[in-house]
Amino acid sequence: MCEANVYINRSGHEELLMEKVDRIIPGEDNNIFMENIFGERRVVQARIREMELVHHRVILEEISAEIKTPHAEIWLEPSTDHGHFHEGEEVKLKLYKGYNMSSDAELGLNNPGAYTVSEGVAKELDIHDHHGTAEINLGPELDGLIQVYVHEQGEQERYAKTVIEVGHHHHHGLTSIGLPLEITPCDYSHARMGESYEIQVLKEGNPLPNAEVRATYSSTNSRDYPHRLTTNEEGRAKIFLTARGNYLFSVQDGSIISTFTLMKSF
Repeated sequence: MCEANVYINRSGHEELLMEKVDRIIPGEDNNIFMENIFGERRVVQARIREMELVHHRVILEEISAEIKTPHAEIWLEPSTDHGHFHEGEEVKLKLYKGYNMSSDAELGLNNPGAYTVSEGVAKELDIHDHHGTAEINLGPELDGLIQVYVHEQGEQERYAKTVIEVGHHHHHGLTSIGLPLEITPCDYSHARMGESYEIQVLKEGNPLPNAEVRATYSSTNSRDYPHRLTTNEEGRAKIFLTARGNYLFSVQDGSIISTFTLMKSF
């Protein structure tokens, strides 16, 4: 084994930046390029403080805050923690606004619209307040794979999307729903920790190559997205799932920010 986990020291506290890094290149302006065995790449502004190669640890020291003014994004999370809904169960989703799966109630939602898409048919949904959190209730009469998305207009146009599985053994048959900027699973199936998961980024229905896709998970302690992926010529990117819980993917193109929540069994 020649790879190491990279940590950054912020005010005396170490935070995990990237796992299983096998390439580190110091650059100009205190930038450090990192790449891991999964093909994920990242650049941070820091200096190398300590290298514990026997313990596969590299510790960086923060020079300036990695996040200066993070953009705001919206995303969906399920009310269940088992990765799918059972037949007859009320399907409820929560809508958040913030960054890196850290919601910020002060940002406020700008009159978003919510929609469900099943077998190519779109239906508008109600968004209501539930103890200070925006909630979408799809009811108990669903079955199969259902795609849900939310659209928030403004100078920064935001989309949030997820795929809901109601019942069991609905593993295939997903297609793009035609958002201006969309993240969609390449081959929907149950996603588990320790497996690879591939997504595709589409712009106006066409693959978007060389796009940066940020990826995070619900249990992260990092202030910024712990994973940065780059799409290939087919607009695809793959990540190895190393954490429990739901994952969030986010991509930005111009004034549009689009997210996709991978509902995952804990």
